[in-house]
Amino acid sequence: MSGELEGLSKSRKKLPVIVGLVVVAIVAVIALRGRHSAPEAKATVEPTISVKVVTLGTSSVPNEVSASGTVRPLVESKIAPKIMSNVAAVYVREGDSVRKGQVLIRLEARDLQAQVAQAAAALSAAEAGAARASTGVGLQKVQTSTGIAGAEAQLKAAREQLSLVQAGPRKQQRAQAHLAVAQAEAQFRNAQIDLDRYKRLYEQDVIAKQRLDSAQTAYDVAKAQYDAAKEQASMTEEGSRDQEIKAAQQQVRQAEEALRMAKGSSAQDVMSVRNAQVAASQVQQARATLEFARTQLGYATITSPISGVVSARMVDPGDTVSPGVPVIAVQAAANYRLEATVPEGSAADLYVGKTVRVTVGADERTSDGTVAVISPAGDPSSHKFVVKVDLPGRLRARSGEFGRISFAQSYSKGVIIPSIALHDEGGLPTVFIVDRQNRVRMQAVKVGRDTDGGVEILSGLVSGDRVIVANTGVLADGTKVRIEAQ
Repeated sequence: MSGELEGLSKSRKKLPVIVGLVVVAIVAVIALRGRHSAPEAKATVEPTISVKVVTLGTSSVPNEVSASGTVRPLVESKIAPKIMSNVAAVYVREGDSVRKGQVLIRLEARDLQAQVAQAAAALSAAEAGAARASTGVGLQKVQTSTGIAGAEAQLKAAREQLSLVQAGPRKQQRAQAHLAVAQAEAQFRNAQIDLDRYKRLYEQDVIAKQRLDSAQTAYDVAKAQYDAAKEQASMTEEGSRDQEIKAAQQQVRQAEEALRMAKGSSAQDVMSVRNAQVAASQVQQARATLEFARTQLGYATITSPISGVVSARMVDPGDTVSPGVPVIAVQAAANYRLEATVPEGSAADLYVGKTVRVTVGADERTSDGTVAVISPAGDPSSHKFVVKVDLPGRLRARSGEFGRISFAQSYSKGVIIPSIALHDEGGLPTVFIVDRQNRVRMQAVKVGRDTDGGVEILSGLVSGDRVIVANTGVLADGTKVRIEAQ
């Protein structure tokens, strides 16, 4: 009995060992079947996916420099008045389109209009005075020449008369005496006619009082000569006496004095010409005054010097404006520039006419721009230079927008992939590559700069890797693929 119990106890101790061996054998069989059946299962369920790949190589990657700035209009006019006045009306608002010469603001101008009217009246008066002075010059010349001719004739007659008296009267002398009477009478009648005409002109305010006085003197002289001629004719009939000779001599002296006075009146010709010149100068001065008044009145109307858009309006009706203080600003509707500050080390790589990359606006509109201006002097504190880049119209740039310029300063070697090959896996940039067994592998990468040829990869890929750029199915790590011919 005890022996049987010992045998049973030994059998129970060996049972766990036997069970373990059986389990190991089962696992081994399953594993062996799995090895032989797994390829067959995959061959039946694994889909065939066609892909297009690019084989990476080493590319030249530009080392770009960026500089920020602000969009400015190429032309902006800040308009200021030239006179101090109050604003009467403002015809535009910010954002309004205006054309060159369009009225923007009108100032109060009642006092300026009064000055124009006053200057116009002064010009009319000056022109009337100049006309009178010009007419007086002609009259004075006629009067002077007539007076000199008459005085010379009288002197000649007086001398001839003296000769006759001294020689004694003859028949011919008597006839000559009567002829002298007729001549003196004719001169007297002419002097009387001239005096009447000058009286009418003086009453019409055409000639000066001095000219009327001269005509009166000529009349008195002619009358005296006429009376003397009649007396001389009477004495000729009676014969010459000492008194007659003395009288003839006196007539000669009177005629000589009359000729001297007549010639002296030529100075009045010069004076009348000078008066006419002064009157003409007064006309020019009055015209200049009127033109100045009209110019001042024109300053009350403020117009746009260019066609464009109103960018700022600083005044409203009723405001007082001062000369030189801007009241409105107009900028050209096209042709904008991006003004950026570039460090001096990078500015040396720029030149006028160079094409650079520009990005403007919150939506980062991008295009090429052309360097138009490089400031010759930099900021001494920041050591930066202002660079102005002309922007193309397709950017639809607006004044005041933020912008950047970028340009290559040097080049380095790197790996570039097409942008379409880059994926985002939970915020992690990845790409799919094909290994030597034509299986897909998901590869995390570190992305660098955007270039014209694609995206720079800083790490994760090397030259020779095959990167998938297009596929016909859903890719997963380890998927078998077929590469399409390029």
